[in-house]
Amino acid sequence: MGVERGREGLRRILEGVRFPVSRDAVVEAALESGADQELVSALRAMPAAEFNEENAILRAVPLPEDEPDSNTEAARSREHGR
Repeated sequence: MGVERGREGLRRILEGVRFPVSRDAVVEAALESGADQELVSALRAMPAAEFNEENAILRAVPLPEDEPDSNTEAARSREHGR
């Protein structure tokens, strides 16, 4: 397995996660899956909460705004402004 990066890497990591899941458990799963430091840092920046589904995590992770299909608040705002 290669290094997991970005949104697609996060999706692959979340395939092996059982929900509900805490932020810390997601970070641990990412570390075990070989996530790059940028992804691990983004996961650590999520709110300390329990997540019930993959989409909740994808919305909570502050991934780079220029990444295609980014679900960050800033990216959604830019999309609506176009």
